[in-house]
Amino acid sequence: MNLKLFFALILWICIVGMTNAASPHGKELKIDCATCHQTENWTKIKEKGFNHNQTKFPLTGQHVAVSCKNCHSSLVFSDAKTECNSCHNDVHEGTVGKDCEQCHTTNTWIVSNIRQIHQNQGFTLLGAHATADCNRCHLSTQKLRFEKINSDCFSCHKSKYYATANPNHIQAGFDTGCNRCHNVQSPDWAGKGYNHNFFPLYGGHDIDCKSCHKTGYKGLSNECVSCHLTDYNNAKNPAHASANFSKDCKSCHSIKAWKPATFNHDKQYFPIYSGSHKGEWNNCNECHTNANNYADFTCTNCHEHSKSRMDSKHDDVRNYVYNSKNCYSCHPTGKAD
Repeated sequence: MNLKLFFALILWICIVGMTNAASPHGKELKIDCATCHQTENWTKIKEKGFNHNQTKFPLTGQHVAVSCKNCHSSLVFSDAKTECNSCHNDVHEGTVGKDCEQCHTTNTWIVSNIRQIHQNQGFTLLGAHATADCNRCHLSTQKLRFEKINSDCFSCHKSKYYATANPNHIQAGFDTGCNRCHNVQSPDWAGKGYNHNFFPLYGGHDIDCKSCHKTGYKGLSNECVSCHLTDYNNAKNPAHASANFSKDCKSCHSIKAWKPATFNHDKQYFPIYSGSHKGEWNNCNECHTNANNYADFTCTNCHEHSKSRMDSKHDDVRNYVYNSKNCYSCHPTGKAD
């Protein structure tokens, strides 16, 4: 018999015998022995044999270079667990759960996605929190423990709440919801970080708090006249008080500035910013000659020179009289027709 054929037959018999015998790797392993072992010597393992990436635990990162025996301490490969903490000690002592991959990768233990982790946990690192030392919030980080901490501002900043004197938060009765007034995206507590959106602070209102809050921070009216009654009473051109103007300052003035006033004369009364009267006047008193009553107005003060012409044009109009009220009754928009 050919010698090569003889050894091949013996090898085949051995393989059959090993197949029928109990495998030292357990019943779960269904692959051909020759995938990993060299046929001339079972103790020699092929360098490129079993493809671990076809299993439920692909080898990535540092796991690629780890010796098989570090994870497979016994020859029964199915005994090896896939959970990280089955091989790695939990240095966080259970404070962050068992899902190591939410912070770590197989490439390195160094955490590179800290901001994303905080965002996933419902506390995005914005403003001053983006550069704050972790230890200021996570007081036990030196032991690598990360217990759950409250995400409301007051739980970390209550000492600032109690210590603040300008304004005194306790005396003012401010609540402990810091984000009602402070902007979490701001790098500090004050300045542009202060949230005064319920009454925008721009234009003439970009001033020191005490200019308005003279007696406290509660019960202050947001009506303009509550602060600007003196301005209303002292206004001369036109005289607001004697003319009985509305005290709703916003009906004419912008919160950004007192001037120019934006009273909508065209829509509410008579077009003076559009139509034939646009650019034909300079001051209100040209038409409203009675400074004590802006309900009075005159047309003939400007159109007096055309009385004779108007008389002749209206000689066929019944009850025609050349006066301001009649002019307005027929020409409410200032048009000739």
